[in-house]
Amino acid sequence: MADILSAISLSPLSSVSIVAILVAGFSGIVRFQQLPSSLRYLAALTIFELPLELLGFWLMLVQHNNLFLMPIYTVGELVLLALLYKRTIRSATFSRVMPGIVGAFIVYVGFDSLLGPSLHWFRPGQQVVQSLLVLGMVGWYFWKLMSELRVRHLEQEPMFWVSTGLVIYFLGYLQIALFSNYLLRHYSAAFNRNVWAVEILLTIVLHSCYSLALWIRPRK
Repeated sequence: MADILSAISLSPLSSVSIVAILVAGFSGIVRFQQLPSSLRYLAALTIFELPLELLGFWLMLVQHNNLFLMPIYTVGELVLLALLYKRTIRSATFSRVMPGIVGAFIVYVGFDSLLGPSLHWFRPGQQVVQSLLVLGMVGWYFWKLMSELRVRHLEQEPMFWVSTGLVIYFLGYLQIALFSNYLLRHYSAAFNRNVWAVEILLTIVLHSCYSLALWIRPRK
């Protein structure tokens, strides 16, 4: 989510990220009925994210902590991405192991959130695990894409753009999540704002890829 730390102030980049999220969300609403069944999970993801992002942005505007939204966002995003890649990859192994992995992650997030000191604390462990799981799904997709070589025009393949956006976002976000607490303790607020500005930029890239995937027409 954009601007999840209370130390981050509003910036023009934050406004651009909200526009990118709005475009992706409304693209999901408009395109839902025309999409194949697999991409409807992507549309559902953009629609699911929209109210959470807007609420988080509003809470930031009124200077309230919005970190309590993170567990909901994290779980919902992972579930919908798992369903999206299940329909895309169509692997018996993926279909067999992923429900257990996602279920275990949901239990972990629930315990980590409810048993911790406060729901208003940033929990990098949840973000790191989610990032690794998403990158694993994306890696599986790219491995299958390269091994089968059935897609001749990658630029016309919606899931190529979705996966590219996810790789860019989660590779960057993984580094931020891993070192976030250390940076907050040992570096200035200005430095941390710059670090989290990178996350906002990654959000813009990701949701631009989502929007592109929702509108292009696949051609093999």
